[in-house]
Amino acid sequence: MTATLPAALPAVTAVDDVMVIHLGCEHTLAVACDSCAGIGDRAGDRVIVSPYVVGRFTCRVPLLELLAVGAQPFLVVATLGVEPYPTGQALLEGVREEASLAGVPPANLLISTEKNIPTGQTAVGVTILGRITGAGLRCGRARPGDLVLAVGVPKVGNEVGLDDPEIADIPTLLLATEFPAVGDLIPVGSEGIAREARKLARRAGLHFAPGGHGVNMDKSAGPSTCFLATVPPAHLDEFYRHMYPSTRPCYPVGRLSPPCP
Repeated sequence: MTATLPAALPAVTAVDDVMVIHLGCEHTLAVACDSCAGIGDRAGDRVIVSPYVVGRFTCRVPLLELLAVGAQPFLVVATLGVEPYPTGQALLEGVREEASLAGVPPANLLISTEKNIPTGQTAVGVTILGRITGAGLRCGRARPGDLVLAVGVPKVGNEVGLDDPEIADIPTLLLATEFPAVGDLIPVGSEGIAREARKLARRAGLHFAPGGHGVNMDKSAGPSTCFLATVPPAHLDEFYRHMYPSTRPCYPVGRLSPPCP
């Protein structure tokens, strides 16, 4: 008997924190994830906040990652290192609420909780799958001379609040994606604005030169409290007007140029 070899695996590429799986026939799958521990209302937590808020922000990070590269999220996997009730239930309420802002139906949620061992600290992981159709992948669209703008303010730990008008959220990023002249988008996480801007520049084979604002370029943005967008200088004022309804701060942090020889 001749063994049947498995079919060739689909091509997988990494767009920074997003894995992109090319399935052929113009169908592409994108996957992003995030984790959080030590933040919640358990005895062992270091930052005290409701598990609902933890669920919201832990789900927000991969949602922003997917939306920034042009993927439509459709399935959420929530892996909870806590008991099902009451902490697990509150975490999931936050995850569902945040996912709904990106158009994920409430039923498209796969859940696992800890039912064997009592835990003393909040821990949660969220993985999200998204779909990209046709040439919808947003990567490497920036051009030399484009400005790099930050939307939102980097904040971390106790600075982060759910209703803070200075931090980026799902509706704000979706608004940015609707601006025709925007090139690349990237959420800022724990590595800070400068490192994420360099990642964004590398996607287009360009160099990032910081400048233009007094923000701390190396400060962690925690659960992606801000994101970066590339915009041609000629469209800067128009971009400001487009983003004005979001009420989020929007400011230049640098410019892209051809790589040094």
